[in-house]
Amino acid sequence: MRNVKQNLFWILILIFPLLSCDSNFGTSKEWLSILATDEAPKVISFTPTSGSQDVPSKTEISILWNQPMEIQSCVSAFSLEPQVKGKFETTDFSLKFLPNQNLVAGGYVIRLTKQCENKKGKDLDRVYSIPFSVVEPEEPKINSFFLSSGTRDECLSGGIQINRMLGLAESVCTGTPGPPNFRVVFNKPMDKTNVELLLRFEPYLSHRLEWETNESLLIQFDSLLPSSTRFQFLLPSGILALDGKKSSEPIRLDFFVGEGVTDPFVIGFGLESQNCGIGIQELGSSSHSRWDASTCFWSTGLPILTPESYYFRGGDDGTGDSGETGACADVNTDNFRIFFNQYMDTTSVISASKLTKISPPSSNIRLSSWVWSHCQTQSPYGCRQLTYSFAESEASCNGSLFGNNGTGGDFNLTNSSSSPNLYPFYEFRLDSDAKSSFGKKMPHAFVIQMEAK
Repeated sequence: MRNVKQNLFWILILIFPLLSCDSNFGTSKEWLSILATDEAPKVISFTPTSGSQDVPSKTEISILWNQPMEIQSCVSAFSLEPQVKGKFETTDFSLKFLPNQNLVAGGYVIRLTKQCENKKGKDLDRVYSIPFSVVEPEEPKINSFFLSSGTRDECLSGGIQINRMLGLAESVCTGTPGPPNFRVVFNKPMDKTNVELLLRFEPYLSHRLEWETNESLLIQFDSLLPSSTRFQFLLPSGILALDGKKSSEPIRLDFFVGEGVTDPFVIGFGLESQNCGIGIQELGSSSHSRWDASTCFWSTGLPILTPESYYFRGGDDGTGDSGETGACADVNTDNFRIFFNQYMDTTSVISASKLTKISPPSSNIRLSSWVWSHCQTQSPYGCRQLTYSFAESEASCNGSLFGNNGTGGDFNLTNSSSSPNLYPFYEFRLDSDAKSSFGKKMPHAFVIQMEAK
């Protein structure tokens, strides 16, 4: 008997290319009739299997025979109780019944009578009755809601992963150290578009969504979370699973963001010539300061005064000419120095820095060079103090060839030693796009105006 089955297998392989066409060798129907034996045909598999208790409501019924069948007779011999409308997909060896809609929960019986015949008209070996049960689909819900929590130091190291579904989250990380990620794990495959349209946070948090699987969703925030704030994660009722089941109740999970990383801000501003800087001279003046004073222009806790309260001297001495280097050497009386309360992301600070002349006529000012100091050599790196060297097109160094590297570069602002009172005024601005090494932006821009003397 085993050899007969093996021979039947190889015959199927050899004639398969002929099954879909007619030729001089005969029709496919004639060839299949050869495969039909004198033995009564048998069903070799049912799906669902007999006695299945947990069949999903969205299912298909499949039957496979051991030999080619007169398949329309098998369609007529097939029934499903209770009766369900649907359509058939068939081959000579198989039948598939696809219900028009999901099956309701309850018991069902597949019946296949002996009216089902093979290609030689031989009846099925017996009547088949295959019982199975359909379970009501479980509503979609969240199994896990992972977020990072901990102290400031723990958060800077990535935080401790907790599952909000198991308890309260009262010290969620603002960042780890960059913008944090939350992970939502559902109990079943979800309709991604539906979830994306309905998911929200209150108060609003800018974020993007990335599906890791049909059940697992990664929420990636665009910035650090505001500290000392309670938020709500919301999914209304009606979120849709791929099996068509909707949630009947809204999902609402609150969490509290801890103190986290503090805001970066400027704590001092002055000139290199004032020996102004961290650990050396950090204090500003409450009345007036100039390039040769022993105090910085400004430090935290003091008001920012009017421009005529802060004097700097343009480093250019007015003696230079095109192709000459006499006035090109860097002078520190116009090298501005700024320092911060924490380590800063160096790239964002440079990009956010700008010096402009606000007294007419306007001029072209460029940042020639800069020097960072008070830096940390471990992650997340960053520096706390920055010294700027600006160049101005009206400076005599290089004449009309502004920024000509052939003369060693231009590192000074225009000569101001003979400038009249209240002229010219300059404005230094550090935009709020400047970020700490933890990725947190300054809460507001730093702006100070000065007079060149």
